[in-house]
Amino acid sequence: MIEFKKVTIEEKNLLEPYFKKYGASSCQHSVYLMTGLSMKYGDEYALCEDVLFVHRSLLDEEGVRVYLAPLGDMKDPKHFIDMILNDAKEYDSKVKFFTVTEEFKSILEEQYSGRFTYENSEDYAEYLYLAEDLRVLPGKALAAKRNRVRAFYSTYEGSVRIEDICEDNLLDVILFQKAWIEDRLAEGYDEMLARENEAIRYYLMHFDELEFKGIVVYVKSTVVGYAVGVALNDDCMDEVIEKGRRDITGIYQLLCNEFAILCCKDYTYINREEDLGMEGLRRAKRSYQPYRMIEKYIVTEL
Repeated sequence: MIEFKKVTIEEKNLLEPYFKKYGASSCQHSVYLMTGLSMKYGDEYALCEDVLFVHRSLLDEEGVRVYLAPLGDMKDPKHFIDMILNDAKEYDSKVKFFTVTEEFKSILEEQYSGRFTYENSEDYAEYLYLAEDLRVLPGKALAAKRNRVRAFYSTYEGSVRIEDICEDNLLDVILFQKAWIEDRLAEGYDEMLARENEAIRYYLMHFDELEFKGIVVYVKSTVVGYAVGVALNDDCMDEVIEKGRRDITGIYQLLCNEFAILCCKDYTYINREEDLGMEGLRRAKRSYQPYRMIEKYIVTEL
């Protein structure tokens, strides 16, 4: 049996090296997500033989235990996968691997022929972009984005201020987020948005501890939007949050562009996460011409 412990912010320095080295630039491999979405996933971790195991306890069902793919220098991956299979067996349960990458799926297919089913989870596929593309917005395909950014600056000429998020303006961002979620939930309760807001509150309250970077946009001293991200590794920045006022034309195009310029100058890629099956979000993410998708699979033991 694997002895799991709850993932908390105190484990950041312990766990982060595994995510950065072996996490394949996936946003699910990060301490910020595990701690911020603790109410949704209930992530627990264990380190065995210098390999990281993660159990998503709140996704368990009767007879099924849910895990992420193990992360580490697994010269014999079957040994570590067997550890997970045996851990689940101790609870009279089958294993479900939640949103694993193509690479791990291939290992399972090779080592355990016929033992698992594989579901391509399009809703959880992650959008990976070249940071330079989002900084420059080149070519005909992104012309509409460039025009929206220009239109924003033209409309609010002389009254726009963009700042790095820091101690001096963090309260402005927190108050903007509070107003943003109240406006959305006033239209009708949305459990997904409410859960997202709890995670965002956690991220903003632990902004420096989690080593987030971000920008806040003001028009005439009023916040109209902000964007926040965190490094997944030395090459890839994850844009975690992007929120703007709906009455401000071009704000989202501006946030995407300025976040890439101001926060991602040292990174090759930007991960803009999943669309979770929301059609409007899917269209928006695809319209930025992703460099590639990080395909994800839900794998279930037969």
